[in-house]
Amino acid sequence: MNARRVVIWLIFLAVAVALYLLSGEVDRRSQEHEREANRLVQLSDPLNIQSLSISGHEVPKAIIIERRDKEHRWEMVKPVLYPADGMQVGQMLSTVLDSQITSRISEPGDLKQFGLEPPAFKLVLTDRGGDKAELLVGNLSPTKEFAYAAKPGGQEVWLVPPLVRGAVNRSLFEMRDKAVLDFVVSKVAKVELNTGGQVIRLTREKTGAEPVWRFADGGEADPNAVEDMLFMVHGLMAVDILDQGIHPEEMGLSKPWGGVVLDMAGGAQKGVFIGRMVTGRDERYVRRLDGGPVMVVKKTSLQRLGQMNRFKLSQRRLFKVQRDNVVALSVKRGGKTMEFGKEAGKWVRTQPPGDEKSGEVASLLVWDLVNLKWRKLLGTTGLAGLDKPNSVIKLTIKPSATPKGEAATVMVKELTLGQVDKASGLLSARLKGDDRVFGLDAGLLKGLPTWPKSDTKAPAGPK
Repeated sequence: MNARRVVIWLIFLAVAVALYLLSGEVDRRSQEHEREANRLVQLSDPLNIQSLSISGHEVPKAIIIERRDKEHRWEMVKPVLYPADGMQVGQMLSTVLDSQITSRISEPGDLKQFGLEPPAFKLVLTDRGGDKAELLVGNLSPTKEFAYAAKPGGQEVWLVPPLVRGAVNRSLFEMRDKAVLDFVVSKVAKVELNTGGQVIRLTREKTGAEPVWRFADGGEADPNAVEDMLFMVHGLMAVDILDQGIHPEEMGLSKPWGGVVLDMAGGAQKGVFIGRMVTGRDERYVRRLDGGPVMVVKKTSLQRLGQMNRFKLSQRRLFKVQRDNVVALSVKRGGKTMEFGKEAGKWVRTQPPGDEKSGEVASLLVWDLVNLKWRKLLGTTGLAGLDKPNSVIKLTIKPSATPKGEAATVMVKELTLGQVDKASGLLSARLKGDDRVFGLDAGLLKGLPTWPKSDTKAPAGPK
């Protein structure tokens, strides 16, 4: 083949490739245009919806929800003034804005047969720029494969995914925020918890990076337990909301069974009264301190809160340290000492030397120890075995942060484990530097490492 033919073939090939790419680009643009034309809702700024309304003959009362720019939250303004459920609003908007028109009926005739005259639902969306889109949603098709929809005053009936009808078919309760109390857990400065007569008061101290909670008499509370309790309150959800027919005395709210009062950083106060059981239902009435509607909450969601007491909230951890700050561990049992350390963030056994899996038991034991709480303070009957202990555990702990220019101060904590106390069934233990004898869950012994039968790093002998 001569040079001229090669050039001609190359030109032909280049043209073919260009035509192929151009055809692909034309197809892509055509598909994009078709998708845009079949978009169910046309708005200039669909990512910034500012308000929505749902009405129609299947909606008992029209619902209007607006976005509050300051907090970027949704608030219901009709038929009641109340925070809206942001998740429900987001799911509805996502479904409607992402949906496409599947097919069109160009000469629909009587719209009543489609449930569009009057419409079952009318959705109106307004974006940040004031652009408005209206959508009518009617019945499901006989096969339930589609829902009927249309634009007000339009000449067509659209067949759309049935999810669109489900998205706009929301009750007033569904669209309301179901949270009993809305607050930021880290901003709580004081807590008053009344669990059916027992009143517990707690105050957060501003000391260091970790919060310190104290009871009214100065006793220290466990910050993790207090935080768990606050998350219980934060997680309370209403299963019903009553705007009318509120009778505080009959609902047990004028003299409540219990409640929670939260003093927030900055001076605001939030809280909820817990009333009596709902007749014939496993639920209780609750109401916020500042009034408003009465909410109904499942009894089961209040049970753990009702079981809170001073003992459960008290600081009973033996090691008040962060797990990641523990850098070494030793366990002495039967006259032998096993040692573990961290290498590149992973636990390994250093004495006797072990393989890469030998440190797994140390990792689990450290987890147990940093979460270890005493069950009971033992008297003289709990001293058995501490003179000849079952085990001695030492934790080497590095500080979370060291001031610039200062050497890190490593701390060593030592825990001596005795025997199981016959009277209480608890394992006796003593922390070095503390004269108290603690009763621990005896299951801790099961998590202690055992001396290996052989050196796992030793070379294999001849076969």
